[in-house]
Amino acid sequence: MNITAVNLNLLVAFEALLSERNVGRAATRIGLSQPAMSNALNRLRNLFQDSLFIRTRQGMIPSPRALELAEPVRNGLAQLREALALSTEFSPANSTRTFTIAMSDYAELRVLGRLATELVSAAPGMQIRVRRLERIFTAPEELLQTGTIDMAIGFFPPANTLERAIRSADLFTEGNVCIGRRSNPTLRTARLNLQVFAKASHVGIFAKPERRGLIDDILLPLRLHRRLAVATPHLLAVPHLVAHSDLIAVVPEGLAERYSGLLNLVVRKLPFKMPPFCMRMLWHERFADDFAHTWFRSKILGVN
Repeated sequence: MNITAVNLNLLVAFEALLSERNVGRAATRIGLSQPAMSNALNRLRNLFQDSLFIRTRQGMIPSPRALELAEPVRNGLAQLREALALSTEFSPANSTRTFTIAMSDYAELRVLGRLATELVSAAPGMQIRVRRLERIFTAPEELLQTGTIDMAIGFFPPANTLERAIRSADLFTEGNVCIGRRSNPTLRTARLNLQVFAKASHVGIFAKPERRGLIDDILLPLRLHRRLAVATPHLLAVPHLVAHSDLIAVVPEGLAERYSGLLNLVVRKLPFKMPPFCMRMLWHERFADDFAHTWFRSKILGVN
């Protein structure tokens, strides 16, 4: 293909469609009308002689050819933006950048409120879009690599276990505790017994249909297993569930501290050793020198 036949604006539209998987949202992302974006998609299809995006109930799904083009186009546009930005000082107050962040509900609780407060005063034109993590402890590497999201915040493994292009910063680390309502007979003593813990009815946090987690793996060598009465992907619902039942749950210390007084909960140390969780922020190396992205990351680090 002759590069003179390629309109740069079409590549920007292609990038937006990759990220949004929706013509209307892609149009909004780059400031086009929906008819103009539809026209750009038709021109892209003619240019590459491929459907590129197939309409389904789940959105516009990229074709194999579109996936082949995704990384080169994203990298090329990122390098061009970086080169153009070198001569332009970034101004948060005038920025209209949108950042898409994949995060858990607990990350939203710990990070999003204070971050939004910061942005309202420092960068009122910026927008944050939150995308839910598919798995609580698994980094969304593919979404970062394709540019579908700008960053991710959650209880992820260290960066040295991820793809080389993924960058990481630790936000905070905290241990885990057991919570239940004050009248829960399982928690009537100040020290929680291991056998009593195992026999109790539990709330477990699972983002997917699996019914086995780290706690179950810890109990297995001890020839113990817990009764999982409720499994939910929503960590923030757990304090309310145990507050209105005799269920117990293992949750991060920060969550227990926030809700123990509000919901009249008791907090107990775990009767076994459990590794602490580290809340991490991840992003792709293509944004390492992006002024807006760097500024935004600094704000996230600053609120923790």
